[in-house]
Amino acid sequence: MGELPEDGIPYETIVITENGHINAAALSATRKSGRIFLRSFKGSNTYENVRKGGVFSVNYIPYEKKELFIKAATEGWGDEKREFEGEITMEQGFPAMKSAKGTAICRVESIREEEIEDEIGKNEVLHVDARILMWKGSAEGTIKVGEDRNIMALVAYTRYLISEGDVREKFRGRALELADMDDVVGRWVVEHL
Repeated sequence: MGELPEDGIPYETIVITENGHINAAALSATRKSGRIFLRSFKGSNTYENVRKGGVFSVNYIPYEKKELFIKAATEGWGDEKREFEGEITMEQGFPAMKSAKGTAICRVESIREEEIEDEIGKNEVLHVDARILMWKGSAEGTIKVGEDRNIMALVAYTRYLISEGDVREKFRGRALELADMDDVVGRWVVEHL
């Protein structure tokens, strides 16, 4: 069966959803027993696809393939562009990623919407509780949230993209502070700021 993600620990993953087209998004996912928990922001394809489709794959990406997070985090916002041509495979009839070290196919069991306010402003968050239907591979050697400075720089970069004014500059500074030019993800962040 392979090593499951550690219970209760959030991992950096790429979530594949489908609703007329396949969408990939960089999201943190947490496993608790036989369930996966996600958060997605309103306005994203993932938010709409999870609400309508009810099934998704969570793909655990190994460190040596972490550049895949760039495309998942920065392309396809609100459009139907398929981010990973040639990277998608089918697992039990549902799209997953060939490069994933471990993959969970999940079915939504409950959704809760919450309005939040942070430094960027007000937004709606979809809290997703899903049952793991199938697990393939291993989560060993994949990225836990907060473990990789360059992935954290990429997260700050995405926040920079949707912010304005002083908040935008705060996230720009944070991304630059975290990014390492000797890393493929860090170099990409610095080159795109």
